[in-house]
Amino acid sequence: MKKFLSCLLILFCILSIAGCSNKKEEDKPKVNTFEIKTATNVVLSYMNFIMKEDFENGKKLYTKDLYCKATDLPISNMKIKGYKVTESNEIGRSGVFKVRVTRTSIGSSLSCVDEYSIKIVKDGAEYKISEITNTPQKEAFLEGTGIRFRDKKNVKTNLIIDVSGIPKYAYSKDDGARLYKIMVPLKEFGPMNFSYEGDKIAFSTYNKNSFIGIVNIDESLEVQGSAEKSSQGGGSGVMAKEKPIGKDLIPIDLLFDCKVEFMTFSMDEKFLLVQYNSEKTGKCIRVYKVDNGDMIPVNFEKDYPIEKVQIIFSSFGEDDMTYEVIPKPSSNGAEGDIIGKWKLSLKDFTVKKL
Repeated sequence: MKKFLSCLLILFCILSIAGCSNKKEEDKPKVNTFEIKTATNVVLSYMNFIMKEDFENGKKLYTKDLYCKATDLPISNMKIKGYKVTESNEIGRSGVFKVRVTRTSIGSSLSCVDEYSIKIVKDGAEYKISEITNTPQKEAFLEGTGIRFRDKKNVKTNLIIDVSGIPKYAYSKDDGARLYKIMVPLKEFGPMNFSYEGDKIAFSTYNKNSFIGIVNIDESLEVQGSAEKSSQGGGSGVMAKEKPIGKDLIPIDLLFDCKVEFMTFSMDEKFLLVQYNSEKTGKCIRVYKVDNGDMIPVNFEKDYPIEKVQIIFSSFGEDDMTYEVIPKPSSNGAEGDIIGKWKLSLKDFTVKKL
């Protein structure tokens, strides 16, 4: 009996020691595991650097092999003004991220959507970018008096909208009572930019004043347009007018004595940011709701001393937008508590200084 009890006691001690040992092993940090959240932060940091054209800091996130492949080239006039991480997959000790990027041309009417594939690996204790590939998705450009659309690598293009599809008169959001319907400037097209899915495009026209609109794109109309042209060919010698794939247009705003510099959609595509330059007040921004064109209840020109400062867009987050308030050279000392970075909530439209 004593031998039996002794054996049980020894067995209990062995099991207790083993259990404690296993618990300690579980409590130890898994130094070799891959943290997808940390990798995500690297991707976001990299995209923010690239948006600012801070390529040197962006390259610091590369592995040695990728850094050696990076080449310094002349800076393109196609600027990244928005990005959205659409997919992330953890594969062993690496992560692959799909990122939709919208680019807009500075100085001409051109926009495109690209999809980056960014691979993150664990390089020792650090997370680094080991590979970046790019696939073109959509492209829009000005040809004649219309905006044309290219899908991926297709040679064939389609008309999105031409001058005849743009309203001839519109209201300005500054005209709260809608008393004055003003002629839309149609002398030239200005900057444009896609949404991340490529099913919407914001465009602008200019002639001292600027008109802003959003066109919803229906690519299924491309097939219908081709069928109609084929059926109407019939030897008459009259070429049927090309049917646009722009389904409908939402007028956004008419800005007086202003020129649009660029536009970009929020990550959820519910809001449109417009950066513009006014002859009277300088650089400022406006934010609009995409579904109806209404301006959000934040008027940057009135909420800040616009005679002393300029307001510059920084980036969109999941539910917010950051922007920067900078002094004008001729401001003679704007108040210090106004200068700096600010964050706008896209849920309740409150602002706070960062």
